[in-house]
Amino acid sequence: MEIQKLCLARPFYDIEVIIERKKVKNIRLRVYPNGVVKLSAPFGVADEWINDYLKSKTKWIEKSLHYFHDTRASEFETSIRSGVSTRILGRQIRIIVNEAKTYKIEQKEGYVYIQSPVAGDGQALQKQFERWWQKQSKSYFLAVVDRLYPVIAKHGIGKPALQVRKMKTRWGSCSKKHGKINLNYYLYKAAPPCVDYVVLHELTHFLYAGHNKDFYEFLTVHMPDWKERKRMLDHEIVRGLGY
Repeated sequence: MEIQKLCLARPFYDIEVIIERKKVKNIRLRVYPNGVVKLSAPFGVADEWINDYLKSKTKWIEKSLHYFHDTRASEFETSIRSGVSTRILGRQIRIIVNEAKTYKIEQKEGYVYIQSPVAGDGQALQKQFERWWQKQSKSYFLAVVDRLYPVIAKHGIGKPALQVRKMKTRWGSCSKKHGKINLNYYLYKAAPPCVDYVVLHELTHFLYAGHNKDFYEFLTVHMPDWKERKRMLDHEIVRGLGY
């Protein structure tokens, strides 16, 4: 892995670009919500070509960084108000709050619309939003569990129950004894492939308690790209959580 500095306009100025050479056919440049800029390039691409390519993409990189900065999504929301952003299933979503006679939240395209009789009450909005998030995330996670459960069902494992709760150090956990999976409330921020990885990871623990060779071999057979999904989770969502 190489690190290269790229000169941008204020407020970013010099920014580091992570350059990874790997077995890929095309150049891939990504700007992550946390400000990380990464370029993947096939083996054999000359340094000079990469330098010229990055310079040609400077404006696009600046635009992307400005977007993420201006619509910055708090990973652990502390206040819900109109204009702030969050991330739902990997997408940046803007929150719009409107005064209304009834309580209602709905998601349409790139927005979450919150209607409330107490639109100016931050604590009330927070509770309303968290109730909605809890319901939405659990519904989505249950569908993922249903889809992936057959992987362990053929080994005689009963379908586990699901609980969604806020967790500070892990994306998920499970209890074979109680037949239950716990998934992190904040996992609903992650892209669908990352959610699938966490769910399969926990389901696999019903067969293998620890992270031994058999555990990882089973995971690799049923999800060959799990390492890439894990990297996505580590880079794009909340640092400090994981396995």
